[in-house]
Amino acid sequence: MNKYIGTDQQLIEKLLSSEINRLDGIEVESYSFGGIAAFLAADRELGLTSIIAKVTGSEATALACLAFIEGRSERPVSKNGMEEWYGTSVLQPLLPRMPSLSCRSYLYHMDKLTDENVREITFRLGQRMIELGHVPSLVFLDMTNFSTEQQPSQYDPNRLLPRTGHPKSGNFQAKLVGLATAVSEQFLPVFHEVYPGNKNDAELFQEIVDSMVEHLLKLGVASEDLVFIFDKGANSEDGWKALTGKQVHFVSSLKRNQVPDLLARSIQSYKKLLRTEQGEEIFAFRVKKTVMGIAGSIVVTYNEASQKKQAADYEKAKERFLSECREIAEKMSKPHRGKKSTVQSVTERIEDVLPKKWRGVFKYHVGSTLDEEFTRFTVKGWVDTKKEKELRSGFGKTIIFTDRTDWDDEKIVRTYLARSAMEEDYHVLKDVLLMPVMPIFHQLDTRIKVHAFLCVMGLLFYRWIQLRLQEKLNEKIPIDRLARELKGISAVSLIDTRTKKVKYVLERMGPEESRLVAALELGRFLPK
Repeated sequence: MNKYIGTDQQLIEKLLSSEINRLDGIEVESYSFGGIAAFLAADRELGLTSIIAKVTGSEATALACLAFIEGRSERPVSKNGMEEWYGTSVLQPLLPRMPSLSCRSYLYHMDKLTDENVREITFRLGQRMIELGHVPSLVFLDMTNFSTEQQPSQYDPNRLLPRTGHPKSGNFQAKLVGLATAVSEQFLPVFHEVYPGNKNDAELFQEIVDSMVEHLLKLGVASEDLVFIFDKGANSEDGWKALTGKQVHFVSSLKRNQVPDLLARSIQSYKKLLRTEQGEEIFAFRVKKTVMGIAGSIVVTYNEASQKKQAADYEKAKERFLSECREIAEKMSKPHRGKKSTVQSVTERIEDVLPKKWRGVFKYHVGSTLDEEFTRFTVKGWVDTKKEKELRSGFGKTIIFTDRTDWDDEKIVRTYLARSAMEEDYHVLKDVLLMPVMPIFHQLDTRIKVHAFLCVMGLLFYRWIQLRLQEKLNEKIPIDRLARELKGISAVSLIDTRTKKVKYVLERMGPEESRLVAALELGRFLPK
């Protein structure tokens, strides 16, 4: 049982008061406790540390990995800062057997996590989750990429991952590393793959299908029950055939140009299907169709709220693009001194305001006329009206394609819409206050893979904690709020400078933090 004894200042005042003058030799220190303790609780249930120790044959390696995951959840601790962080955290008295966390030592432990060992750890972890009742039959798959801090040589066989590609963050100057993550119906990561940053989603999907399906079938999931859910960025004839050839199923979405005839149907042909958790009504119709050689069912959905939002966003982007083009054209057509503009520099200015997702609709032209004194530019921006009409016809609509023709409309739609929760996963992996993959300073591909693996394990811990709280509190707490509340839970150490004895107690907290402590039984992790 823990008893609140006041804030740091109140505690110091009490310790220095005349009534307890005998405790003058007490020192007080405060530590961040909630997140570290919650991750220890997740590790104790899932057994990640013990699995790493068994696979690598090293308890020290397992503890070093746990220290990285704990530190990264607190702040983006680098390999150079881990030892200092550990020495000032509550993890030190909780895990005093920690090996050296110097940069050299940590890299030594990283190198023990070979590709083969990571696959085995992931497999055993999957077995453990199934033991705990979480069978990955519905699998949501998504891809993203992350910026690195290096400029690798094209010919270095140890540096083939960081490549120039299409950054999801918009940083076109960085070398990228890709990450594909597959999660269960409860959004627990069950498979991941790190890949070169210049590969597109459809190409990567075709490459990882074999290893992904093999991994899940090896876990004991029946192929006829296994359904992969992914968006239109990964859909392709080869990808679908790779799945169906293994007798597993898919739910995906189609691009507008794959079935333009269905988008052209009037809204009157849609029937009310369901209402989302946000209270938005979804209308739909269903047809049987063969797409790229695969026979299946298509459910086209319409969401009026989504349609209005997309239309408003489009109009704002359109006005901004056209007005910027007019402004640039006006400025460039006038004589000006100083540094001369070029077609390339003017083009780059327009590209900065060109909405990437509507690049096919917004058009522009930049031309120049040389003069003895200055350069005149003609700049024109316009909208392709035909493509704009096609684009507008798809606002608020989603085209869902599946080979599960035995499912009803609502099950198909709800299953596909559930994949939107994966956006929270990548938010966790990109938010500097959660479990950030970036920055990536590692130079070797093998270490980049281990770095990504440990960050995915941190995501797994967050999801596991979220799931446990949902079971006990009957509420799904968003991870960013969960992390914030956990970080609001602190512990205080009372150190007797004469006897060197230390006592740890929890600081006072609000009702939200208190219920997390009770639900996760975090008090058991207070150092003794």
